[in-house]
Amino acid sequence: MATGLSRIQIEIGASAHWGVEAAVRPVIDGRDMIRESFVSGPGLPPEVLLRPNGELRAAPEPREVVLAEADCAPECCGALAVTIRLDGEHVVWAGWRDLNGPAPVLPEFRFDAGEYDAEIARAELAADG
Repeated sequence: MATGLSRIQIEIGASAHWGVEAAVRPVIDGRDMIRESFVSGPGLPPEVLLRPNGELRAAPEPREVVLAEADCAPECCGALAVTIRLDGEHVVWAGWRDLNGPAPVLPEFRFDAGEYDAEIARAELAADG
């Protein structure tokens, strides 16, 4: 890993929230981003973030991705979103926001694109298995 870059791990685990059996939890540099910054609900399930459309995959065109939604409804208590983009040899997560609440105070994270792609592929396989 290059100096100054962050490391991401995509965890898939049981959810304690109503109606969500399994949830995706991005862990960046050992920090569970959903648990740390969004208390209103769980991470979205693997079938939303990992397959079939690969929401967490990076592309040169920035894309806002909802990572977690409130238990009640995003329109009521919000949703945690981040903008993901490919920037040369890096994947960037920036522009964190709550879709209906105060913006979380989170920094921009940069990842080595090769390591990032490998982690997303590993998580996609884990979600299938």
